[in-house]
Amino acid sequence: VLDPQEKSYALSALLGDAPADARGLMALYHRQAQQIRQNGMEKLLREIELPLSHVLFRMETAGFTVDGSVLRALGQGYTEKIEESRRQVYQATGVPDFNLNSPQQLGEVLFDTLQLPHGKKTQRGYSTSAEVLEKLRDIAPEIIDPLLRYRQLTKLNGTYIEGLLRLMDPQGRIHSTFDQVATAPGRMSSSEPNLQNIPVRTAQGREIRRA
Repeated sequence: VLDPQEKSYALSALLGDAPADARGLMALYHRQAQQIRQNGMEKLLREIELPLSHVLFRMETAGFTVDGSVLRALGQGYTEKIEESRRQVYQATGVPDFNLNSPQQLGEVLFDTLQLPHGKKTQRGYSTSAEVLEKLRDIAPEIIDPLLRYRQLTKLNGTYIEGLLRLMDPQGRIHSTFDQVATAPGRMSSSEPNLQNIPVRTAQGREIRRA
């Protein structure tokens, strides 16, 4: 409430140079209570933030049900499409078995072997970011299209399919952590899993949300 931009609310960070004992904790309490009153934030704290923390605790404890069979079926389909996309990239480049997840190896194939246009080369190699690849789409769609599809499906499968299945408890529920102070604008966020980043506009994202 006093400082929504603070990077850490750990006790050690809030105490600063004060001793980490009962005296330091009491001094911190009195200082913050006074600041909250002076800034007219007592109502916000007592009537919104603290009651909300209890609601979030109950939400975390209850968790939400996930249909594991739907996720596993999606994962199997993604795995097949990932392998198909990988084969298409190998076939289009004429270079078999290089690591698509390695920016260094991918950059060497695209820009040294195939001589596609590229940006400045650094000590770490060529950039193979999505922005760079999008610019090559018109030049080599037979390579770039399956490569971008491979990246998208690999991320979805690893982050959401495998990630959600790993976090399910024996009752088929997932207990995400909801954070009311993680974002400066004041919206809630969740972690383990990060629910707000599941895609909304794509068909794949809607399939995952259906589970």
